[in-house]
Amino acid sequence: MQRRTLALLVTPPLLLALGACSTAESATRMDDLAVTHIDTMQVADGLSPFGPALGGISGIDYDEDTRSYVAVSDDRSEKGPARSYAMTLGLGPDGAFAADAPTFTEMTTLLAADGQPYPKKGVDPESIRRVPGSTDIVYTSEGDASKLLAPFVRRATVDGTLVRDYPVPAHYTPVAGPDGAPVSGVRNNLAFEGVTFSVDGSRIVALTENSLLQDGSIATSATGTDSRVLMFDNASGDVVDEFVYRVDAISGDYPDVVDSTGWTLKADRGATEILAVDDDEYLVIERGAVPGKGNEVQIFWTTTAGATPVTGREKLDGTETPMPKRLLFDFVDTGANPDNVEGITWGPTLDDGTRTLVLCADDNFNPDGGQHTMFHVLAVR
Repeated sequence: MQRRTLALLVTPPLLLALGACSTAESATRMDDLAVTHIDTMQVADGLSPFGPALGGISGIDYDEDTRSYVAVSDDRSEKGPARSYAMTLGLGPDGAFAADAPTFTEMTTLLAADGQPYPKKGVDPESIRRVPGSTDIVYTSEGDASKLLAPFVRRATVDGTLVRDYPVPAHYTPVAGPDGAPVSGVRNNLAFEGVTFSVDGSRIVALTENSLLQDGSIATSATGTDSRVLMFDNASGDVVDEFVYRVDAISGDYPDVVDSTGWTLKADRGATEILAVDDDEYLVIERGAVPGKGNEVQIFWTTTAGATPVTGREKLDGTETPMPKRLLFDFVDTGANPDNVEGITWGPTLDDGTRTLVLCADDNFNPDGGQHTMFHVLAVR
């Protein structure tokens, strides 16, 4: 696909207008809008604002009323308790960062069903959203397929106490074959990487990073991968829809690289977050890691309009029409280093009416490997 800066959906009137259009009309109208990079903040390594090391920032959500953010760490209760942070980013009137680090105002320990902090490696938080009209949050866990630990979508109070689980269909649960290795369900570390609420707040939409084991392969240089988009009714918790989102293939055939710690790095690609922009339209981040080169990060517009519903389908058969998508923004066009981008949220509206998007990058607690906690601001004009 040609790499170019295209358009995003901006103001509520335009969102409503696009919602009434066909997929082709929506895509055409997007060409009149532009997404540009404003600024990047690289947070100093080694911060620990509330004791545990800061890192693993994998999901972020903005509250326009308080002009604050909630972010989740993907620490598997190893360097500290599974946790989220409340913070401000201090954007200036032009959307640029006015400080060199967020102001962290609170850390919340996420609690398991027994009311206690999650045990070590008992959870893998990846995405977080505030519940519309509530102080509650919804967050996802990828589980741990290697240990047959199921992924989940979970609602909690502002203090981290479990409110409810949303029942994930059985075909997402890792199932072992005769040798003990998983043969179906989510792949290890490639499960629920993203979550968003529909614009009207009635649905929770979760996204897997790569395909389920029974659905096909992970992304390679030869082929993409079929992520699943799973939708719950926010009130009842019932699954109401399920679709396929096709992640692009890895951008090239890259050799493995062994880093300074002896870890073997392989090229990969996956969908790391989803954000609602209209009734059936979303933004999806696709992030690729290229050994020796860094990260490739794009934002795609996509829609469920025209896609095949696969609700309850245990295994895809290849005849499904995935969600149509279109490239909106590519970091390669900016010259900025995106690093390991895993989260996206709408940010504040600037004084001139420009909408912003705020992205976060996960350092994997690996500053020695050149990864850092970062935040990016994009303008939507």
